Amino acid sequence: MNSSLIEYSYPKQFILIEDKNCKIYKSVYDDSEYENIDEYLYNIVTSVTQKKINDKIMHLLQVEDKEVGWINFQNSIQIFRFQPRQFKVIEDGFQSNRLNDLLGIKKDFISHFKNKILTIRSEITFENEKYYSVFIKNKFHGFHNSKHLDPLIDCNIPVTKENLINSEIYLHSDFTKIVSDLPDFNQGYLRSIFPSNKIGKLKLGTSYYWLDIRTLNDVILPDSNFERKTKEQMEIDDLMYSIEMQKQKSIDMLKTIISAKDYINNTDVKKYLSLTNTNNSKVNVNELNEELRNLKNKNLDLKRQLRKAQNETNLANRRLEQQHDYRERLEKQRDKYKDRMHVVEDKLSNLNQKYKTMLEKKSGFRKKFFK
Repeated sequence: MNSSLIEYSYPKQFILIEDKNCKIYKSVYDDSEYENIDEYLYNIVTSVTQKKINDKIMHLLQVEDKEVGWINFQNSIQIFRFQPRQFKVIEDGFQSNRLNDLLGIKKDFISHFKNKILTIRSEITFENEKYYSVFIKNKFHGFHNSKHLDPLIDCNIPVTKENLINSEIYLHSDFTKIVSDLPDFNQGYLRSIFPSNKIGKLKLGTSYYWLDIRTLNDVILPDSNFERKTKEQMEIDDLMYSIEMQKQKSIDMLKTIISAKDYINNTDVKKYLSLTNTNNSKVNVNELNEELRNLKNKNLDLKRQLRKAQNETNLANRRLEQQHDYRERLEKQRDKYKDRMHVVEDKLSNLNQKYKTMLEKKSGFRKKFFK
């Protein structure tokens, strides 16, 4: 593969499998500060960006939403992503695997996968075999050996009523809800098949149905061999997937910003969202400038109202502070009066005690004098 593409820096995903002595460095240029890798082993992590330092590729490691530091991957497994594809499990011979145990994913996979259409979004190579990531309704259900998964292979084979004479047609891929009254049609199409499970997806008119492909009459089915990608194709798919994901994040962010502006300014958001349509190859700059001027004008009144509210709030705060200061002064004056009263009370108490003492002395003197 072209070396410039191999070294192209973009967000990648890995299963973190390294020696426990491996270090995560706080800086790509300084190895004095680091932490051990133990806490993050056997996690699915993201390499946010990469830098080549002294012939080593250093990866900025992110675990969930936390950027941890820089690491040089030696044994970790890169996850090669691609646009979602549909599979079904091949129940005969299905086995769990050691990789899911290492990732801490333990469940009865067959009970989860049985009769369901699975979504596959990426592949890895583990112990020299190909594994796919399995999702059901956007929930991750581990990595599984490709030999246990049956790919949906696209085809577009014309079928007639004569081809379907012996076929029972169903609404669902698990062959439930048999269809008793088919729509009238001259020619339908076998759109895709799960070759190992012998299940076909049939289009009749504008509706889709499912059938056992073994019951078709005089229909030549496509080769069941699934596409085998080269390492170069996997890397290109992963790069394109990452670019598309970043593009979607930008679009979602733009939609959020526009929605916020619409909420504040009470404008029609649809005309802004139309800018995110990929079919729009050109943007009318004059129209954007006009909309920008309109936004500025509409915001002027809000700014005036905001300033008025701020001034009223500041005035109310100043009055409140003045009242608070006045109350504090009253409380201080009251405390001074209390202190003075305590002093007066102490003095009166002392005088009263002295008066009692004098009375007692006079009483004693009189008793002694009249003896």
